[in-house]
Amino acid sequence: MKKPYYQDLHNTLYSQDFRKNGLPDEFVQCVVTSPPYWGLRKYSGEQELVWGRNEDNCPRCCEHQWVKHIQKPRGGRNLPDNMPNTGGNTTQQLMDNPRFGVDTNFCSLCGAWRGAYGLEPTPEMYVQHTIEILREIRRVLRKDGVVFWNIGDSYNGSGGEHKHGKGQSGLTNNRDKVGFVPGRNVSSLKPKDLCLIPFRVAIAAQEAGWYVRSDIIWSKNNPMPESVTDRPTNSHEHILMLTKSAKYYWDADAVREKGPQLGHYRKDGRAGHTDSKTKLTEEELVNPGFREKFDNPLGRNIRSVWEFPTQPYPEAHFAVFPEKLPELCIKAATPEVGCCSKCGSPWVRVTEKVGKFQRRWSNNNAEGSPYEKQGSDQNIYEYKGWQPTCKCNADKVPSLVLDPFAGAGTTLWVAKKLNRKAVGYEISEEYCQLIVERIRQQVMIDTTKTETSLTMTLAMCNGYVEDAT
Repeated sequence: MKKPYYQDLHNTLYSQDFRKNGLPDEFVQCVVTSPPYWGLRKYSGEQELVWGRNEDNCPRCCEHQWVKHIQKPRGGRNLPDNMPNTGGNTTQQLMDNPRFGVDTNFCSLCGAWRGAYGLEPTPEMYVQHTIEILREIRRVLRKDGVVFWNIGDSYNGSGGEHKHGKGQSGLTNNRDKVGFVPGRNVSSLKPKDLCLIPFRVAIAAQEAGWYVRSDIIWSKNNPMPESVTDRPTNSHEHILMLTKSAKYYWDADAVREKGPQLGHYRKDGRAGHTDSKTKLTEEELVNPGFREKFDNPLGRNIRSVWEFPTQPYPEAHFAVFPEKLPELCIKAATPEVGCCSKCGSPWVRVTEKVGKFQRRWSNNNAEGSPYEKQGSDQNIYEYKGWQPTCKCNADKVPSLVLDPFAGAGTTLWVAKKLNRKAVGYEISEEYCQLIVERIRQQVMIDTTKTETSLTMTLAMCNGYVEDAT
């Protein structure tokens, strides 16, 4: 097992390819990550990895012979003479989808591809690599665990260079260095087509056995300006919520939203239609003691559109997501009191049913409408505490959160603030150093909470990591 790049009482960071992790099976409660998007940018540091191989033509001991060339613009094919058609998808996609300006490194023996995740020649190859990563996540995720996969989209023919700017440390306009990604020209798509990468990934994940429970929209109220005049400005990204099982841990009360009140209340204690004889007085409507009998005091169930601005971090690459995003994910998918130190089962809230109210969809339905009396009875629960879901009778420890693409370390830092444990993987040593510096700076800044020594969750697996120093 590789030694951690950094470790403290809450966070463990590895500078390596996540696919080579040594985590035990069904070990992680929650995954929150934002992987590189397809065809948008090149990140600093060493990012090249080896992906795929044709098992029929080449054993795993293959000493790869890489064929390197730069493809010509669309309209011609420029495959090297010694590039065999191994029958693998990667080679065929390369032949069918010539594009401009990016080195394409394939092994002439086995058909494996060498390159950075996110810079694949085709969307299909990107999806294949994504499923390869999700397959490893599935192995380490508990059966009751949840994955949040933040992913953006791109247009066919889009791409380009990113110059220096605030929050874009390390970027350059040199195509051989960080930040330059030439335009994507995929022959299977028309110019200006939206590539629909999030939907391709979601469908592939379903076919691989995942439950796609929600397509959450992150709506940005401060999106990046665009010069387009023939379509709306992009102002959102997708967060795919994936699970291994139909039943899983979910704490709805931890992420409830403040919303409008649940309609007009009648003096007989029902919510819905009102008239002049039964409508409550203004004093009764604003009386908190009356309303809380019917409204959930924690708010309404969280919606599938999350609206909050991007959050710049000047020292990091520009793909940093705001702390609010992992905060919601971690609160919903892990218990705030922790899990069993022996088997890892999460604790759950104990609630008691104290009543119900009837909610009508509208009070403006026309007389005689089939929907005139449509509504729903909703139970009212009262929070009583927490209880274990296992019979181990063991102590509680913080739940474990995983980020296989740690980037600037936002997930790790938020997990620490929420008193969870987190393990992150980042292939770029440059970003690993950035994460360490950020965690140390944040610890110095955040003086509102007192750190307490907690039993390492990772110690659940003997010999998995060394003791924190």
